[in-house]
Amino acid sequence: MPGRSGGLGFAWGAMSCGTDPRGTGGNGDLLSAAGPHSDAQNPPGVDPEGYRVLIVEDNPHIIEMYAYVLKKLASGDLAGKVPLEVHFAPDGHHALTLLRERRFSLVMTDLYMPVMDGFALVERIRAEESLRNIPIIAISAGGKEAQDRAMQLGVDIYLRKPVRFVEVLETVKQLLRIGK
Repeated sequence: MPGRSGGLGFAWGAMSCGTDPRGTGGNGDLLSAAGPHSDAQNPPGVDPEGYRVLIVEDNPHIIEMYAYVLKKLASGDLAGKVPLEVHFAPDGHHALTLLRERRFSLVMTDLYMPVMDGFALVERIRAEESLRNIPIIAISAGGKEAQDRAMQLGVDIYLRKPVRFVEVLETVKQLLRIGK
């Protein structure tokens, strides 16, 4: 199914991606699971309002892996009981636009991207009153210096690429307090 931005479309069980997950449409794209009015009881530790995650990454292969991890979370721990939306942005500039338009539960960002890198994004998120409490995962191939800088700017968790599927999944669950 072609997306509105002319990119790829995906359908994964209860989740679907309506447009190009690489974020090339500029507005971020949507992956969702479960409707907002599910009659099922929420698992312990799950926000009844659901979750909205922003992935800020310019590599389409890595975006697909993160989207797959979140699909597994939605079909596993969340079991389709609460909404999980995943939006995509190709850089910090587009991410800030999305963050100012909608409420997000989590930001997963690369640190090295064009236009506005992840360091500047984290700095701006932590400087804005309405955004500063959003948990941030930085996932980067940068070394110790990049990790130290990201942590000083306010990243909650730093993961070094290449990351394992289970590492990303457990980190997301930890920051969203799923399964506690």
